[in-house]
Amino acid sequence: MAEKGFRQMLAERQKKVNSLVCVGLDPLMEKIPKKYQDFALSEAALFSWMKAIVDATAPFACMFKPQSAHWEAIDRGRDTLQLVIRHIKDQYPDTPVFLDCKRGDIGRTQQCYRVAHLEIDGVHGMNFNPYMGKDCMEGLVDKKNLGKALVGLCYTSNPAAREIQDLRLSGGIPPPKLWEIMASKILSWAKELGVTENAGLVMAAAYEHPKGSGKIYSEHLTRCREIVCNDLWFLIPGIGTQGGYIFETVKAAFTGPGSIAINSSSDIIFASQGEDFAEAAAKKAEKLRDQIRDAGGNC
Repeated sequence: MAEKGFRQMLAERQKKVNSLVCVGLDPLMEKIPKKYQDFALSEAALFSWMKAIVDATAPFACMFKPQSAHWEAIDRGRDTLQLVIRHIKDQYPDTPVFLDCKRGDIGRTQQCYRVAHLEIDGVHGMNFNPYMGKDCMEGLVDKKNLGKALVGLCYTSNPAAREIQDLRLSGGIPPPKLWEIMASKILSWAKELGVTENAGLVMAAAYEHPKGSGKIYSEHLTRCREIVCNDLWFLIPGIGTQGGYIFETVKAAFTGPGSIAINSSSDIIFASQGEDFAEAAAKKAEKLRDQIRDAGGNC
């Protein structure tokens, strides 16, 4: 039987748990629960912590998203990440694991990143920085396994991104913004490379703009759906500690199971450093799941 592609896997998981919540696994050792602070080996403490988070939040998660830098910055952290990925795949085999690594380089280097992450780490998908052009996507394609998710950075949630991604280019009325061109390019690359079925974009959640105005801005999501229709799925950061707005996000971007995954990291995994850290994380994930459902994100 052929292996399921990422987007089919994501859609089926979302329907199974009726949740669009992506749980981000972005550990910081200074925030590790107190019960693990006396462990002699940091990797043992890290694994125990993240395993407990995974097990507690799994009932509410449609996918897990470790952020690679958070693991690479810890001694033997990448080895520990691979153990966590293996645990998820063993215990929750229907739940995709997506690596947030934002790799973007020439083809030969991207091919090495493909081996490192999609093969050695064993994740179901990863994101890339498209600044160096089609090479950034093409080098990640494994023609023998087109089921992996390749997701390009498009409209990110950090405020500083606006000075670059919102630059208007010449041509058109109104002239297109840089991120709009990038959305079109990533879609065209995906079609050319034969990976459209599982390809996606990083698209920030709706947010208050300008800050303090009370105006909720979700036009980027609506516009992106106009550009790519439902051909690409959206990985949506910015909810939780970053203050994104759930109702407006779901209304503008959700088109059914497999169309979006809404990520929350710090708000969930750092919910508590006490003995109740896993229970607190589960409550945060459950609350976000329910908020998304109430906003219309039912699967």
